[in-house]
Amino acid sequence: MGWGTRHPQDSSQAMSADSPPINLIRVFDFYVMLMFVISIVRRWAVYVDAVRILLAVRWRWPKLLARLNEHRSLILNRSFFRPVVLALAIAIAQLLASRIIFPQAILTIPQLVEEWWWIGLILVPMIPMLAVDLYFIIRIGQFDHDQTVKYLDQAESWLGWKGPLVRVVTLGYINPQRLIDEEVRKSLTEYQSSLQRSIVWVTLQMGLRLLFGLTLWSVWAVHHYVL
Repeated sequence: MGWGTRHPQDSSQAMSADSPPINLIRVFDFYVMLMFVISIVRRWAVYVDAVRILLAVRWRWPKLLARLNEHRSLILNRSFFRPVVLALAIAIAQLLASRIIFPQAILTIPQLVEEWWWIGLILVPMIPMLAVDLYFIIRIGQFDHDQTVKYLDQAESWLGWKGPLVRVVTLGYINPQRLIDEEVRKSLTEYQSSLQRSIVWVTLQMGLRLLFGLTLWSVWAVHHYVL
């Protein structure tokens, strides 16, 4: 066999010897940012349609907007922002810890294999985290932009001259404005209930990421400072 030839097995062993082990802490850096990007990409159409509705509200449905303002407490409050704030806080905290505060932090699979019970400790939060994240990647809420616009146009028209005319013709027995107000409140109540369920699920998703991150950093701290 010539000097320059070597078996494929020898080549792979040399490559594995030359390449450093994968740092699990840096992998988690990549994971949290990847999940953030995938979430935006998967739901981009929903976000765009929602923004289109919000931008058109003031000039296309001004009378309906006045009705919505009467129920603004059902539309928006601080609790709706908690999942977004929590997701950003986890991602930023992970990047700051791994890149600035503890740049020397290294936790590899060979280190964990030496004491196998560490692998089980990490798998306990990792498996449900991956399962919930995968569920939210596959499952996307639907938002029918065209149907929503049609419904809002109809409501706006009844809040115009048609509403008072119908009320006069029916001698006050039918009040379109009151009916629309009740329908708006009913729709917003259903919207709030759906949003609250989404908040619970997203909070669970962020909580599992936080738990896994804390587990990862705790295992590294024990290896680095105790063992």
